[in-house]
Order: sequence, then structure tokens, then C-alpha cells
Amino acid sequence: METHIWILFMWASLSEAFNIDTEHPLRFNGTPEDFFGYSVYQTEFGNRKQIIVGAPLEGNSTGEMYSCTADLQSCKRLQRPGSKSVRFFGMSAAVSSAALTSCSPYVPHECDGNSYLNGVCYQFNSSLQIVSNFNAAYQECTNREVNLVFLFDGSASMKAHEFEINKKLIQEVMKKRSNSSIKFAAVQFSIDVRTVFDFNDYQNGSAEEKLMREKHMKSLTNTYKAINYILKNLLNSVSSGADPYAQKVLVIITDGDPIDNDYDYDYVLKRCDEQNILRYVIGVGHLDLFELSQMASEPKQNNTLFTKNYRGLEGLLDNLLEKIHNIEEAHRRSRQRDLSQSGFSVVYQEDSVIMGSVGLNDWRGALYEVTGSGSEFRQTEILGPALNKDSYMGFSTVLGMRRGVSLLFSGAPRAEHRGLVTLFTKNESTWTVTSNINGEQIGSYFGASLSLLDVDSDGDSDFLLVGAPLFYQSQPKAEGRLYVYTLSDQKYFQKTLDVSQSSTGRFATSVASLKDLNGDSLSDVAVGAPLENEGVVYIYLGDGMHGINPEHTPQRIPARSVLPGLQQFGVSLSGQMDMNDDNLTDIVIGAQGGIVLLKARAVMSVSAQLSFSPKEISLNNFKCPGDNTFNAFNLTSCFTVTERTSSKGSLEKNLNVSLNLNVDVDVARGMSRGFFDPMDWSSSSLQQFVLLDSGFSCFSFSIFMLRCVADTVTPLKIRMNFSQTEKFSGNSLAVLDVHSRREEYVEL
Repeated sequence: METHIWILFMWASLSEAFNIDTEHPLRFNGTPEDFFGYSVYQTEFGNRKQIIVGAPLEGNSTGEMYSCTADLQSCKRLQRPGSKSVRFFGMSAAVSSAALTSCSPYVPHECDGNSYLNGVCYQFNSSLQIVSNFNAAYQECTNREVNLVFLFDGSASMKAHEFEINKKLIQEVMKKRSNSSIKFAAVQFSIDVRTVFDFNDYQNGSAEEKLMREKHMKSLTNTYKAINYILKNLLNSVSSGADPYAQKVLVIITDGDPIDNDYDYDYVLKRCDEQNILRYVIGVGHLDLFELSQMASEPKQNNTLFTKNYRGLEGLLDNLLEKIHNIEEAHRRSRQRDLSQSGFSVVYQEDSVIMGSVGLNDWRGALYEVTGSGSEFRQTEILGPALNKDSYMGFSTVLGMRRGVSLLFSGAPRAEHRGLVTLFTKNESTWTVTSNINGEQIGSYFGASLSLLDVDSDGDSDFLLVGAPLFYQSQPKAEGRLYVYTLSDQKYFQKTLDVSQSSTGRFATSVASLKDLNGDSLSDVAVGAPLENEGVVYIYLGDGMHGINPEHTPQRIPARSVLPGLQQFGVSLSGQMDMNDDNLTDIVIGAQGGIVLLKARAVMSVSAQLSFSPKEISLNNFKCPGDNTFNAFNLTSCFTVTERTSSKGSLEKNLNVSLNLNVDVDVARGMSRGFFDPMDWSSSSLQQFVLLDSGFSCFSFSIFMLRCVADTVTPLKIRMNFSQTEKFSGNSLAVLDVHSRREEYVEL
């Protein structure tokens, strides 16, 4: 008796499945007019996972920030800035586990008929309440020479040594600005008002002596009466030594709220504004900060300083000196800061905030590092490479780490018309330029979007992702390109690949690294093309060699499938958190008027085995002539299903699978020798939909043959392949692992 033994061959065929669930999106709707969804950030405050959303056009373009939660499926508006001059609030933000900084890069203010355009950033605590703000690269409104009057409190609420601290602060400011174009005067106020020294005294050198002799009045605080006194007797009095063409400045130091609210304070402050008097207010102790700020000139939040006690005045000295220095220098230099637009981009770096100021110095742009908060913030310009006008340095900014060295990348998408990305590294407290990457194509906006990819999640940045959304490719036609650069320990860049997708979609307008989606321990990447139809987002699997896997077609998520009816889907992206506690990464995608939370699905790895019975086919079963059939053998296919991801909870972890079996696969043979239906000799193939549960599953099939066959020598060939399908009833929430082997080939 002759027998044929089964020999099993198996090879891999890569699945096209991705595990972002587009069938069950969680939508949060705003309005397109407000551009709710322009920016999105995943974070956690107070043990509650939240999505921070920017709506920069809301409220007649004042802007708003929202906090949305997946468990409540709702959004609430965060506290908004009090100043009416702030525009486009929520356009940029930085988030951490304990704080949020949100910026408006558009705070216009008028100066001598010119419009200045600066920025302001607001800092929120873990309860999402505004606690402070700061204006980096702010251009003071100044002109000509400077006449500055100190109006200091002499009320009975302060002690004798505190009164002396007041005088010491004034003395220190005059000493440090002694070789300047500023002329000083001082007035003490309580229930009465008294000139301590005027501009003439300062000019002839007697001011300091008079200041030190000044006695403490010790009464109540008629603040507005004192301001009116200064307008009449000092700032507008030539006899006091005032220059009628000078920039007028008033510095108010007080520890008490005004008691003369019945005084016509609106008229007094209106006169100050009409005369373009720059007013700084320094508050000490427990004061009504809102009322205190009303005495300051616009922008009030920038011109109001505060300290808890008089000992803190010394800490405000440098801040006050910098403001005074800016006043003096502003008319001497070109207006480097007048259109700075600080806060166009913003990131956290340990105990500081780094922001992009794209309009600084004729739109060359720059970065600023800010430490501290509120009135005690300190700003340092980070010196970048030499740039031409209109380069827009600071348009995008990302921070990373490699081998213990802090890395700062910033994009200048109009530098040399091709775009530029600069790497800064930090040596102790100073950032220095380490290297640059230049764009390839004129007008491509190279560097408009940036992201860092720590592909193996070891804490070191491995790849830099750079978007050039206006890159044009004619064949095949495409708009937008994503560049991937590997980072070496020597801080050098090497391009590993570039990717283009849509023809007119501005691909790579946004790019974000994603926490591992499919359980392969590699971080993944999302790329937005917001102008491809209504918008499309592409999901790429991570790759240790190239950053993103070049062999796999990305998952394409069009707006119409998850957020229909809105435009610019993919304008913002975030994907670093599990938002619903199933231990799977979720992605947030913003559009013009809404956002969507897409949950990840469990990824299941499947291995298959084939067995058969009987173990051999006897030749005694074959007899000619005749057309009878017989059950030659039974084929059993078994599947072992294990989860590749580490989901938890009550997720469904079964797979809908399509099995395809083909018997006697041989193109040269005109007719198959084996079939599944004994009544249909042509039934050499079979498709069956099955549900694979987590664990072990088996399915059996009978294979029939004719008793009279011409060839009993050539092996009988059988191929089986399987793929995931949603055709089976009761849709599964799990997906087949992209790396699963899904085809077997056997011979009998």
C-alpha cells in the first residue's frame, strides 16, 4: 500500500488591519464659526482625564478654551482672560499633569498712531483656574524722553520699616538708571498729597537727600486725588522741570485700596489715557487686584505687579527696572518687539515655558524662555541662527531628550523661502544652536509642523518628524510631505524617508507621535491632511529603523466616516493617553467646529495549525472505471488567538474571520482532484465566515475525491488563508494583528 504524507509549509502575509475604531466615534460638537477644535490636548487634572480644546474665534475672536471629558461626554468652558484686547485665545497651549498654559499671540495695542501686536499667556492651576499671566517679548508704548513719577503710599497701614523699604526701592531704581535719559520725581500720598522731589530736584542732585528725609504721613489713601495732583503739579508743569514732549510714566506703589472712590476717578484715568501716560501699579498685601489693575494702563495685566508683603518689593526690582529700561530704549532702536506675537507656539521645559515669537525683529522670529509667573516672571531670548526677514522662527516648537541632553527644535517655515528647522541643546542654563535642517523646495513651508518620536519609549527621542504641508509633487501629484529624520547621539540628523499622500490636502499640516497602538511596543504616528476633501488623518505604524513602517499602507480616516459635515478634519491631533481606562491608546482629532475621540481596539495575534484524519490515504480507495466519490480525509484547522495589546475591562476579544480553502491548487491542471461537495466536483474552493474566540478554536472540513483519477502520484495541494471581516453578525471590537501569519500551504 502506497501512502502520501502531509508536509506543511507556512509563510507570512501581512494584514492590512489597523486597530483605530472608526465605527464608534465619540463626538464633541462646537461651532465652525468659533473654530472649536483648532487645538486639542490630552491631559489629566485632578485624577480626571480630559481633552483641552481651543476655540480661538469664539466671542468675536476673543477665543475660548474648553475641557471635555469622555466619561461625561460633555465640555465646559474654562475661565477666560479678563482683558478685552486679547484675541485668538486658545490658539496654542502647553499641558502637563499639573498645569496648563494657554496663549494668545494676538494682543493689539495702539502707540502714537501705530498698532503693536504682542502676545499674552495665561497659566492655569490643576483646578483649571487662571492664576497668573505673562507677556514675553512685549513692546512698551513709548516715545521721546521719559519723565517718571513715583507715587508711593504713606498710609498708616504700613510700619516704619516698610515705609523705608518703599523709599529704598525708589532710591535703587534711580541709582541703576542714573546714566539714562529718564528724569524722576516722587510724591507721597495718604489723606493728603505731598511732592517729595520734582524733576528739577533730580536734575540738580538733591532728590535722594529729600527722599531720605521724607516723613511717614500715616493716614488714609486718597489715591485718585494723588494721581490728579501729579497731573497738575508735576507731569504737566514746566516749573517742576517736566518736558512737555517727554513720555510720561507713573509708578504707583500702594498697600491699600483707594478710599476716595467717590472722587471722579473715571475722569482722572481718562485724562491719563488722553495724555498717553504709561501707568504701572505695584500692589502690596491683600488687595482687590481687579480694582488695583484699573489704575494701570493697557494692557492692565502686564502693567500690574503684585507682592504679598513689602519684603517682596526687592524681588520686583529687576522686573520694574526692565520695564523702565524698555521705555527708555524703545525710541532709540528699531521696533524689534512691536509685532512679536509671542505664544504662537508654546511648550513646557521642566520649570520654564518656551514660546515662539514669530513676528520678532521684522518677522525673523525667535524663541523666549520664561521662568517664574505673574509679575515676577523672567524672560530670556534664546539666540538662534542668523535669519532673513519674514522667516517666522518659532512657528512650531517641540522639546525632547536624548542621553540626558535637552533638545529643543523650532521651525522657521519661510527661512530662505524653503524653510528651516533648528536644533538647540541646553548647556546648564543656556540654549545654543547645534545644527540646522534646510527644506528642499521653495514655498513648501518646511518646519510648519514638528513632532518627536520616541519609538521604543525609553525616554530618548529617536526621530524628528517635520511637516512641509505646501510641498508640491507633480508625479504622482501630491501636496504636502512628511520628512522623518533619525537623531544620533552626536545631535546630527539623517533623513530616513519622506512620505506624501493626498493630491490637494496639505498633508502634514499636523503631525503627532502616538503611544503604542497595536501592542508591538513601538510608538506610532498620526498625520493630518485637513484640506483633503473635508479632511483626512493617516495612521502609520512605528518602525525602529525608519521611524514609520514604509512597508505598510497607513490607515486612512476620512472626516465623513467619523465627523461628517465639518471641514479641516485633522487640523489638530493628540494621541498619548488612554481616555476610557481600557489600557488602550485613544486618539483625539480636531476639525473646524468639533473634535472626535477614536478609541483603539484590542489587537489579537492568531496562529493556525492544520491536521487531518486519517493519517494516510490508501490507494485501495481508487478504482477505475467509475464516477463514484468517497470521503478521502477530514481536514481540521485550529486557531490559537492571543491578545497582542494589554487591554482590560469588558472588551470583546473575538475576531470575525473569513476562511478561504482551495484544494489541488495547480494552474496547469484543468480539473481539481479534491472537492468539498460530493455532488459538485468543481467545488474545489470554500469560503466560510467564523468567529474566533480568545483562546483555541477548531473547524473541520470533509474533502472528497473521485475513485477514478488519472494521477495518484502528484501530491494533492491545499492552500488556506484567513483574513478579518466584519461581515459576520455581531461585529467584533478586536482586530487581527498586522503581523499575524495568515496563510498556510500544504501538500498531501
